[in-house]
Amino acid sequence: MVTIKWRLHPGQRQVWRSKARFKVVGCGRRWGKTEFGWKKLLTEALRSPGPYGWIVPWYKELRPVTNTIDDSTPLSIFTVRRKIAIGGIPVYRYLELPNGSQIYLNSADLEDSLRGVKYRGVVLDEAPSIRRSRWEKEIAPSLMDYGGWAIFIGSPKGRNWFHELYLRGQDRASYPEWESWRQTSYTNTKGRGGFLEKEEIDLIRSQLPELAARQEIMAEFLEDAGVVFRNIEVCRAGATGDPEPYRRYTIGVDLAKTMDWTVLVALDDTGHIRGFERFNQLDWGFQKARIRSFADRYRGLTVIDSTGVGDPIYDDLVRDGVKIQGFKFTSESKRQLIENLSIAFDKREITIPRGLEVLENELKAYTYELTTGGNVRYGAPEGLHDDAVTALALAHWGRSRMPEPAFIFG
Repeated sequence: MVTIKWRLHPGQRQVWRSKARFKVVGCGRRWGKTEFGWKKLLTEALRSPGPYGWIVPWYKELRPVTNTIDDSTPLSIFTVRRKIAIGGIPVYRYLELPNGSQIYLNSADLEDSLRGVKYRGVVLDEAPSIRRSRWEKEIAPSLMDYGGWAIFIGSPKGRNWFHELYLRGQDRASYPEWESWRQTSYTNTKGRGGFLEKEEIDLIRSQLPELAARQEIMAEFLEDAGVVFRNIEVCRAGATGDPEPYRRYTIGVDLAKTMDWTVLVALDDTGHIRGFERFNQLDWGFQKARIRSFADRYRGLTVIDSTGVGDPIYDDLVRDGVKIQGFKFTSESKRQLIENLSIAFDKREITIPRGLEVLENELKAYTYELTTGGNVRYGAPEGLHDDAVTALALAHWGRSRMPEPAFIFG
């Protein structure tokens, strides 16, 4: 006989003891959601033979539960274990127990891929990032055969369908099968019977933007959560055109050759976007010529992404006499770059000409995620571009570091 000993912190025990068929847990980072979900699913699978499911938004999100299984579960209890490699890292896709229980670990990124399955119980990990339609059209019907249960766990991401389920769980009178909880990261501190040092959470919290801290640590459902750039509509004004006399310009350049776009943004000293060009699938010789022409037109400092392939382009433009500064991208420098632009929009220091829908759409879609190490990672959602955002951020970076002009009256 194999004995499994697990310890839950008080917040997890509260959810564990609930008799609700549908449980919704909005929790802060490091609450222990994956560990809790796996412990609950495995316990139920050992008690009641049948098919069970673990569902994530994308296959890469199977890595945390795979690590949890390997680190906390005696692997000898499984009669079958199957893994596949995702990005070179093996993750579990199927597990079987001696009592006949089957555990399927799936991604919800492809429509209709979850049809034709029936579950006795299912855990939706990172539930706020799973599309509503996947739950309503595919996963929920799969519970009908057994009268199955579901646990939704994840950190809030605005007031989306996960928030609606949370509100349903708060109204037990109207929805007696539902129950919900909102628990912060501090629920899992040692002072409260958990596993983490409070000071570690305090440190991560202090390094996050305010909205990110409220969402990721305090598990708040925020109206504009996940939004990096606000006031986009109210910052819409003016037009692009030829450079104006007596204005100083900074240019931001984000480079790309094939799949993405090279974008050039000219920002004047008032924060208005006066020049904008976007092109792709040009060889480097043509791109350098376009950049030189743009820099000659909007005379001033050019700030260019000089990371990787950008480094020799930067060197060539320096030799060509372009007044240019390279920007090396690291996780920390990108954070500073993007947050610098975000603050500018908060203060309404940037104006966007009408007709630049490409830039506006990128700004509106731009988002962030909190890594497992507690760092903020900025970028466009999967499948979208962020080249125009990066070029604008580089231009504003140069503008915000431009010395004030000296005026002599006499």
